[in-house]
Amino acid sequence: MGSSFDGHDEVDRKSRAAYNLTLLNFMDPQKMPYLKEEPYFGMGKMAVSWHHDENLVDRSAVAVYNYSCEGPEEESEDDPQLEGRDPDVWHVGFKISWDIETPGLAIPLHQGDCYFMLDDLNATHQHCVLAGLPPRFSSTHRVAECSTGTLDYILQRCQLALQNVRDEADSGEVSLKSLEPAVLKQGEEIHNEVEFEWLRQFWFQGNRYKKCTDWWCQPMTQLEELWKKMEGATHAVLREVRREGAPVEQSSDILTAILAVLTTRQNLRREWHARCQSRIARTLPVDQKPECRPYWEKDDPSMPLPFDLTDTVAELRGLLLEAKP
Repeated sequence: MGSSFDGHDEVDRKSRAAYNLTLLNFMDPQKMPYLKEEPYFGMGKMAVSWHHDENLVDRSAVAVYNYSCEGPEEESEDDPQLEGRDPDVWHVGFKISWDIETPGLAIPLHQGDCYFMLDDLNATHQHCVLAGLPPRFSSTHRVAECSTGTLDYILQRCQLALQNVRDEADSGEVSLKSLEPAVLKQGEEIHNEVEFEWLRQFWFQGNRYKKCTDWWCQPMTQLEELWKKMEGATHAVLREVRREGAPVEQSSDILTAILAVLTTRQNLRREWHARCQSRIARTLPVDQKPECRPYWEKDDPSMPLPFDLTDTVAELRGLLLEAKP
């Protein structure tokens, strides 16, 4: 590093490889007949599509250990030289981010190989995993950014949203401590975060995770219970803007704050429901079929609001137009 090297650089360099997260993967391509073709460079079947690794400490290193279940390799001088990549061998592919004009690179991965993505490579380039013939294990080591995306983080977010909810009355009706638009908007945004970044992401995987562990069942049950309280909070907000005699300016401010968030909720629910009912989803084995959860029918007495918010969003838009001078 020349004369520019100092102790701070050493500490920074070490922190970029202070791995705190390991992701273990296994795939047997022979049991995955529906793998997609790499779409830009003709690289063959993809086990993992083009992507960046996310939620990482800036410029931190990513290390990947590869173990493909190969037999002993016997190379001969008489073997023909293949053009392009050998489809029997696993590869990692790299390309410049969002660039399909510059040719991509496919690097072969043999049993016991390890590769590293250093410095800003993960930020400036996308990578994919190209399937070979034999089964493969991989161990990916990352320096995760833990201020978000953890169970503790989302539970704290739930507590923040539910701070605005009073204890339920004997009737089971939820009431709110504050009707400040900013407070209500924050609560609805957290509501969306729990539903779409946690609950639906989890249940979209079906029940195959139970083959490995049931550890996540209890936390996801807890999150679903907190999410249901947020449904009650949303119902309380709507009850307030619908209330006869409610101050027009206050209702207008509340509607302006929450309408976009509820519209997003409706759009995302429609997308997730369609994804779970897609043709590909229907062809998966029973334990891998996506589950559209949370989901409930319109007349479900346990839920304060309908699953489909189309009519609700249209009503709120009408109320907002009426409230504007």
